[in-house]
Amino acid sequence: MKNLWKLMAMLAVTGLFLAACDDDDDDSSASTDSGSTDTEETVDEAAEWRVEINDVFINTTVVPTYKALADASEELADLVSTFTASQTDANLAAVGEQWKVARQYWEWSEAFLFGAATTYGIDPHIDTWPFDDTRFDKMITSCEDMDEESYQDYIDVIVAETESLTGFHALEYVIFEDGTTKTGTSLDEVECYFLESVAGDLYLSAVRLEAAWAGIDNVSSDRQELLEEAEMEPEDEFGSEFLSAGEAGSRWATTLLATVNIIEGALDIIDEVSASKIGAAYTGEDTDYIESPYSYNSITDFYDNILGCAYSLYGVGPCGSDFGEFSASTNSVMAYGATYAATETAAVESAFSTALAAIQNMAAPFVLNYTDASCGEAMEALDDLADALTDLENAISD
Repeated sequence: MKNLWKLMAMLAVTGLFLAACDDDDDDSSASTDSGSTDTEETVDEAAEWRVEINDVFINTTVVPTYKALADASEELADLVSTFTASQTDANLAAVGEQWKVARQYWEWSEAFLFGAATTYGIDPHIDTWPFDDTRFDKMITSCEDMDEESYQDYIDVIVAETESLTGFHALEYVIFEDGTTKTGTSLDEVECYFLESVAGDLYLSAVRLEAAWAGIDNVSSDRQELLEEAEMEPEDEFGSEFLSAGEAGSRWATTLLATVNIIEGALDIIDEVSASKIGAAYTGEDTDYIESPYSYNSITDFYDNILGCAYSLYGVGPCGSDFGEFSASTNSVMAYGATYAATETAAVESAFSTALAAIQNMAAPFVLNYTDASCGEAMEALDDLADALTDLENAISD
């Protein structure tokens, strides 16, 4: 977050936001009867604009995404229960498809991991990879000599406490093999219970994210009860704090810091997709560090991460539309940039399009093609996107 105080000074001097205000403001800005000045009016209007952007970000992008994640995770847990009661291929295939639905909402949300996902350790808890298959096999073997109640208690503890044996990739490992769902009867009783435990834990984590950003009073009574029973009620209301940035009790000291945090969240995941999610394997740094290898969902993960960044910056919800099928909200980072940093904003928009196309053009599946030149091309396009977005941030804050 560079030169934020310079931005505040710039806003006070140049009045960039006057064009975004109502026509009536033209008459009132120079009034001397009230004792206000042009500079004071400009500062007020700039602050009001930031409040609107932050409001759209929370209520149009963040909260709806986490609610959708919680809804999808609940449906996933229900489908797992249906499968374990009747281990048909069709039932397991339904679980696999719903895993992909929940997975997409999570990948979109990684554009704003700051807040509850980081503060409560939810991100590493539900999305650590690679999955520890060696330890998983040892766990299954250990359960062979236990009665049902004992192995269920044992698994519940592991799922709750071991990041490399829980979350999305634990489910993925049990459900998928070589890009397709396994046969229903290939899973034994212990593996079925493991699926149930992990799916329930994932749903609990998703509900905690929803409640932490929306406020616990704004989630369903069933979800409030779930959090209470698990003693996992969020201690913070991140959405409320974000919207009250600059006021006492908010971790965001100014509305400007909150707004810029939207850009920083996007930059963080863009860098991670390029340097780690693609780069670790492509460069040979760590060829085991491949996300979603069992489902062959890696490239979809990468694409959804970057699309989630666009949602945040364009001020839209988790609509599932491909880039180019939605336009910037009036109160969004991109709408502001288009008016006051047009060159840099156009570069960001172009870089988004190029980066997403480059990801789609990667040789699939990634786990079998991570040395392909298309991976390097996607990394380069992502780095260009990060550079363009950094230029936009600097244009706004210098």
